[in-house]
Amino acid sequence: MTTTARPPATSMLGVLARQEIRHYLVAKLFWLGAALLVALCVADFLNPDATNGAGDYSSSVMGMVAPSALLGVLGLIVMASLARRSDRAAAAAGSVAVPERTRTLALAAAAVVPLGVALLWYAAALAQYHIHPPAPSTVPFGPMTDGHVFAVMFALGVVPAVSGPILGLFLARWLPGRGVTPLAVVLVVLVTILMQGNFQATWHWRVVWPWTYWYGPIGWNTGTGHWMALPGSPEAWIAYLLAVCALGVLGALYHDPESDRARLRLVIGAAVAVAVLALVLTMTLGLPEAVANPIAGAGG
Repeated sequence: MTTTARPPATSMLGVLARQEIRHYLVAKLFWLGAALLVALCVADFLNPDATNGAGDYSSSVMGMVAPSALLGVLGLIVMASLARRSDRAAAAAGSVAVPERTRTLALAAAAVVPLGVALLWYAAALAQYHIHPPAPSTVPFGPMTDGHVFAVMFALGVVPAVSGPILGLFLARWLPGRGVTPLAVVLVVLVTILMQGNFQATWHWRVVWPWTYWYGPIGWNTGTGHWMALPGSPEAWIAYLLAVCALGVLGALYHDPESDRARLRLVIGAAVAVAVLALVLTMTLGLPEAVANPIAGAGG
């Protein structure tokens, strides 16, 4: 009598990861977001005055809104769909199903797809920044540096391409109902509107939320106004965001009842400590208070 040995977990993970990457690559919603992002980048490059013109309150340094929405928010939906597909395949396989933790890691690996597109966007954004610099009335200015702006663009343009799908994976593991995903998208958008820095009371602690503005125009509705940079360190914030992403993956892995939960609790505790430390550094380093650009814009 012969038995079929199960392939090593590392080998199985590699096979599944490549499979989930292919699934992400052919997802229609991913291609829709990527195509729209490319179109926006081309439009901004061909018509720089629309985003970089002096006196205009739009600026190329605000372009990270596009990848955050088109890769991050849409990525949440794509990943939740892939997770449900993976679970259906595992249920159909019965006793020979791949362990949930392996499938979870494979799905997390698929986030490399939107990450790759986001990195290409970041390279294009840096080129746009140097070829068509933002107006002096926008950012950077005063105590801000180019590095500050580049860190914000990375944190809000690249990291969401990973954090959005990871949130979708986490929700799919713990709240697999179909109605959860659209509700989560609505809640993310609503909280982001409240936490983007429009209210002075949130300026110092707004960074708890993984998507918030670090600078932008004020007073544009009066015909003249200034750009303002909000307090904190975007470099330290990147470390906080990455720690939150790690916690999302660990939380999804913890759902598997066959996982080594005792070890996972230790790793989760360490990730929480890193996140808290990075959050404290975000609030205490960088700009201590909000700073306004002394150069007023003329747009309205």
